[in-house]
Amino acid sequence: MRTYHKQKFSFSSISFRLPLYLTLFCAALSIANGIIGYRVFMSLFERQYRDVTEQFAETAISYMDTDAVESYAAGAPADDAWKKTDAMLDVLTVTAQLAYIYVTVPDPAYESRVYIFDTVHPDVVNGKKYTLGQVNSLKGKRYDADYIRSLRQVMDEGKNDTRFVYNKTGGHVTTSVPVKNSAGKVVAIMSVVKPMSEVREFKNRYRTATFVTSMACTAGFVIMFILSLISRIIKPMTLITQETNHFAEHGGKISDSLAKIRGKSELAVLARAVEKMSVDMNKYIEDLTQATVEKERLSAELNVAAQIQANMLPRLFPPYQDHPELELFASMDPAKEVGGDFYDFFMVDNDHFAVVVGDVSGKGVPAALFMVIAKTLLKNAAMQGYGPDEVFMRVNNQLCEGNEAGLFVTCWIGLLTLSTGELRFANAGHTPPVICRGETVEFLKSKPNLMLAEIEGIPYSEYTTVLNRGDRLFVYTDGVTEATNASDRLYGEERLLNACKRLRNVSSKELLKSIRDDIDAFVAGAPQFDDITMLELSLKA
Repeated sequence: MRTYHKQKFSFSSISFRLPLYLTLFCAALSIANGIIGYRVFMSLFERQYRDVTEQFAETAISYMDTDAVESYAAGAPADDAWKKTDAMLDVLTVTAQLAYIYVTVPDPAYESRVYIFDTVHPDVVNGKKYTLGQVNSLKGKRYDADYIRSLRQVMDEGKNDTRFVYNKTGGHVTTSVPVKNSAGKVVAIMSVVKPMSEVREFKNRYRTATFVTSMACTAGFVIMFILSLISRIIKPMTLITQETNHFAEHGGKISDSLAKIRGKSELAVLARAVEKMSVDMNKYIEDLTQATVEKERLSAELNVAAQIQANMLPRLFPPYQDHPELELFASMDPAKEVGGDFYDFFMVDNDHFAVVVGDVSGKGVPAALFMVIAKTLLKNAAMQGYGPDEVFMRVNNQLCEGNEAGLFVTCWIGLLTLSTGELRFANAGHTPPVICRGETVEFLKSKPNLMLAEIEGIPYSEYTTVLNRGDRLFVYTDGVTEATNASDRLYGEERLLNACKRLRNVSSKELLKSIRDDIDAFVAGAPQFDDITMLELSLKA
């Protein structure tokens, strides 16, 4: 039976963070609920005060002779009607526990106002009562733009306005309503000020009750939820974490502890998945071990195959000591371990020298095997004295037999008569060689025939040119001109021609190395997708 160390407590562990986040969330939720509830309460509270003060204002207006207001504002003295109204307003102020009731008429510019009536509750505020006709300036710091806007709303638009002011003692509410004469014209503003001393006490009681209730409910909920969370989530998650850690550290091995997690919850499903993963991983490790052994065996065999393929290509340069007029160098760089490109050169007899460059379709081992067959057949046919066209005809027919894989070969073959410089050549769908005659560098073009191993029994054309002393022939596969950089641009024939012109005075070995360096600089690290084969033949002057 395996034993495990208990996971150490950490402030970053989910066992600590999840309950902490839950507690903080519930606390924030309680505070938010308290704030929202308080705002709803204050909205209802202010609406009640607004309704009450508006009723008091309407009652106060009913005491007035509104048609006489304009004359009082113009300077008419207090008469019996005014005195009676003033007395009734005093009584209303005291009985309704108001702070003030005052009626004013602002000037058109709202820079001052004239008091018509003014009452003060002596037990509520310490204030001085304004007399009839007394003018009060509205320009001081006491009256801001919002206050003037409120006066305009009542006087000019005939709308009620209520302003709440809160302070340490609770605050007060001021409700202003338009005073209209019998013709419906607004002639003054009736303002009722009521203290809100009970607000402070009520707010404190509300906050205390809300806080205590919310915290108690939150604490109870959090405790129950955390206990459930620990038993149903945190413990199973900790167990799964321990098992997966052991799984990673001990090569996919786990204990039977995950069987304790039962049910159909997501964690139970995860536990079953971990158990299955352990079984699958152990099977995968076994398969991977076998695959690795097999891959190493195949890699070793490929290395041997690559060495065999390399040994099949001529590698002695210069090739013939008894023919110093021939300067030749060749190279083949496969895109994979083994490739389908090949080159060959050999003396057919003392006066005839053959050069072959080919490219098998596809990559890897199949192309390499087909390349061995094609190279062998081409050399055998050429050594029997057949011309280039006849060599291709015979080899094509032989390659078509049993070619179920559908591979084919592009190939260029040249047969050089050393005594005369005559070059007979044929092209089976291959890239045209580059020929350099003095300052002239161009492609040795001919009408290419069909690739080898495509259609049995087709004829091939033979062409003739003459190589003089100093002339050079560069034969290559399409891996050179089709080398691609990261921008999907090809190296191309024009760049190859320019390189051959620039390098026409160097040795064959230096030319091939320089062209390969130019290709590498062009592709700038992009992967090689095709074999690159080059051969350069030069007749020394």
